[in-house]
Amino acid sequence: MVKSRFLFLLAMGFVFLTFGVTLAQEKYPSRPIELVVPNAPGGSSDITARIYSEELSKILKTPITVVNRGGGAGVHGTTYVAKAKKDGYTLLNTASTPIITVPIINKEVTYDPLKDLTILAQFAIVPPVITVRSDDSRFQTLKDVIEYARKNPGKLKNAVGGHGTESHFVMEILCAKNNVKITTIPYKSGGEAMPQILGGHVDLSTNSLPTQAAHIKAGKLRALAIAARNRVPEFPNIPTVTELGYPDANLVMWVGIFGPAGLPQSVLDVLTPALEKAFKNPTVIRRATDASVIVEYLGPEEFRKLIESKIQIVTKVAKDANLAKK
Repeated sequence: MVKSRFLFLLAMGFVFLTFGVTLAQEKYPSRPIELVVPNAPGGSSDITARIYSEELSKILKTPITVVNRGGGAGVHGTTYVAKAKKDGYTLLNTASTPIITVPIINKEVTYDPLKDLTILAQFAIVPPVITVRSDDSRFQTLKDVIEYARKNPGKLKNAVGGHGTESHFVMEILCAKNNVKITTIPYKSGGEAMPQILGGHVDLSTNSLPTQAAHIKAGKLRALAIAARNRVPEFPNIPTVTELGYPDANLVMWVGIFGPAGLPQSVLDVLTPALEKAFKNPTVIRRATDASVIVEYLGPEEFRKLIESKIQIVTKVAKDANLAKK
C-alpha cells in the first residue's frame, strides 16, 4: 500500500514537473529576438528599427538585435523572415517597398506579402523627397528639372535606394506624366545613395525624408518636392507633388513590423500590445520626430486594410507607367 502510494506520488510529481517545464518553454519571449532590417544601414527601415527597438526590448524584457539583411530592394531580408520559424523570434522591420511595390514589378519574388507574413503594426510614414545639391543652380524647382529633362533626354541621373521602391516609382510617374526620360541609378539603400548626390556623382536624389533630412537642414541639399498628403511641419517650404499637379506620384512610404505567417496566438497576445505600447511611448515619438520620422501607429487590422488598398493602387500605377511585371 505504501509502495503503491509512493509510486503514485512519484508519477504525479513527474507529471507536474513536465507540465511546468512545458509552460516555461511556451512562455514568450524567453530568449533574444532578431529584428531583421531588409536594407543596408542608413535607410529608413534601419533608422526606424533603432528608434523603437530599445523600448520594445524593455517592455518584452528580452534583448532585441537589429540585423541588416539587405539586397534586392528588401526582398532578400523579407524572404528570410517569411521562411523563418513561426515562433516570434524572427521579426521584420521594413518600409513598404518589399511589401507593396517590388512584388508587383519583380517576377522573381517568391513570397506573397498577404499570405506569407503576419501583419503586426505600422510604426510610421516616411515620405519620399526629391532633392538636388544646394550648389546646383540649374534646379530651383521641380519644373526646372522637368524642363531640363525634356531638352536633355536621359542625361539627368537620379539616385534611389533600390529598384522598384516608392522613391523610384515617384520619379517614373513624373517622367511618364511629362513624357521625359531621367536615368534611374539604384543603390542598396537610401543611405548608400547619399554620398552619390552629395559627391556630385548624380544630379538628383529621390529617397525618404529621414534619409535626407539632416542634409536638407545642413543646407547641402535643396528639396524640390515631397510625396506626402500634406506639407510636413518640420519642412513647411517643401511643396507636395499633389500641389505641383502630380497626385498620382503621392506614394507615401510607411514602415511596419511583420513576422512569418502563422505566428501562435500566445505570441500575438504578447507582441501586439507590446508594439503598440512601444510605438506610442513619448520618448520613442520624440526620437522619431528628431529623425524626421512621422509616427503613425496602426494595429494589425487597420494595417492590413491599408496594405491591401495600396497594393491595388500601386498595381494600377505600375501598369500605367509600364513597370508591372509581365
